[in-house]
Amino acid sequence: MTSEEIFSTALVYEKKIRDLYRSAVENINDDQAKSLFKALADDEQSHVAFLEHSLTTLKDQKDLTVEKPVTAIPLPARDLEKIQAMADKIPKKILGDLKRVLNAALALEIETSRFYHDAIQKTQKGPVRDILEKFYDIEQRHVEVVQIELDFASNNGYWFNFMETDMED
Repeated sequence: MTSEEIFSTALVYEKKIRDLYRSAVENINDDQAKSLFKALADDEQSHVAFLEHSLTTLKDQKDLTVEKPVTAIPLPARDLEKIQAMADKIPKKILGDLKRVLNAALALEIETSRFYHDAIQKTQKGPVRDILEKFYDIEQRHVEVVQIELDFASNNGYWFNFMETDMED
């Protein structure tokens, strides 16, 4: 697969997940969820713009700069006080639509991450691989953030992929 083919395929993935987040902003009736989906949609849009620019650069037979994509999505906090503070801010009444969107988002983020992982394995060291590795890291962060929100919305006893409570008591 050429660099152009990889970036073209990546563009399809990024647009698909961006469009899901944009749709969620329009259809979810929860301000905190809208804020999360807006941030994720904006992040994905920046990836789309980056990939489109990279494709133009490649088609013009110019060298790619090692300018890498960025994300505005922070790494999730992992200490218990921060986790509890976040949990206290999330509305207890979560609509079924939110869980449905989070499930769809998680599936797309995982699929996109797998694409980047596979593309990295097939790409020689250099600027294209550096860019793919950065995208992979960003998508892994998105997977984690969406999983955290889904865990809380599902009230399944997990938080940050750890059992929060003993459900057998």
